[in-house]
Amino acid sequence: MTTVFVSKQFVAGFGDALQAEARAAGKSVEFITVPDAPGARLSQADCDRIDCTFIDRDIRFDENALKAYSDALVASTSCKWIHLTSSGVNATPFTVALDQRGATITTSTGSNAEPVAQTGFTGLLMLARGFPGYIQGQHKHEWRPLRGAALPDDLRGQSVVLIGVGAIGKIFAGYARAFGLKVIGVRRSPGTPDDPVDEMHPPSKLPELLPRADWVVIACPLTQETRNLVNADAFKRMKKGARLINIGRGEVMDQAAFIDAIRSGHLAGAALDAHAPEPLPADSPLWDLPNVIVTPHNASASNGNEQRCAEMFIANFGHWLRGEPMFNVARVS
Repeated sequence: MTTVFVSKQFVAGFGDALQAEARAAGKSVEFITVPDAPGARLSQADCDRIDCTFIDRDIRFDENALKAYSDALVASTSCKWIHLTSSGVNATPFTVALDQRGATITTSTGSNAEPVAQTGFTGLLMLARGFPGYIQGQHKHEWRPLRGAALPDDLRGQSVVLIGVGAIGKIFAGYARAFGLKVIGVRRSPGTPDDPVDEMHPPSKLPELLPRADWVVIACPLTQETRNLVNADAFKRMKKGARLINIGRGEVMDQAAFIDAIRSGHLAGAALDAHAPEPLPADSPLWDLPNVIVTPHNASASNGNEQRCAEMFIANFGHWLRGEPMFNVARVS
């Protein structure tokens, strides 16, 4: 018997599919569900029966459920594997505890890649076509056509330096090339023939690539190597009038240096979905900077994510039961 710790909503929506995966592997499943009443907690005996777990959005976005879930996993001495709905592994009390105990951690990398890339490219198009000014004019009931020196440049022929060519970056690159942009990829692993980029370079080459960029797109995870990767020096290296898209993590960018670069006029605009800290404080200057589009780290928002994440967990569950290699294995950043 394999004991799986999940939400009641997961059991209702996907419990039968998980049971079928277990039967195909010659196993059976018992569910322990997350207490959702305020203050309710699992007993230590139940914590010590957990074999594996999946944190879905019904847990992540419910304060009471998340606290009960976290407490149970920190206390558990038996949990061997956790599957996350996120693409990255943040250092939370339960992920750190499981990582230290040697539990396997897998993520849902790729499940939300399409909506995240769509949000990022929407920001690029809005900036490229002058929509921040149009929207400001609409709110003030002002007619603001673009004329003369204010006319936007054609996108075709411009260059994107894409930091991170993974699941999200590849989709973004496909959109960019469809609009005639040249895509210069930056990634630790070497390029392959099926990468949808015009060039691929290692991160060490980023300083010499930045002056070529009309657009710099952050689509990489947060690691020790990427923290503050786009810093004051990076902004100075970008050409005057370049613009920035951040659909990665806020800490990849030095926010104070970015604000200086926008205010000085060196950068022409940005679309930022990731921030540091989050939620973005009400008094942050980012809210009021011209030509800066701020979204609340919600680029991945899509009704299809829940189904895709659950399918990934169920597929990995089958691999785990059969002792096969699992996909999207990660460690705490």
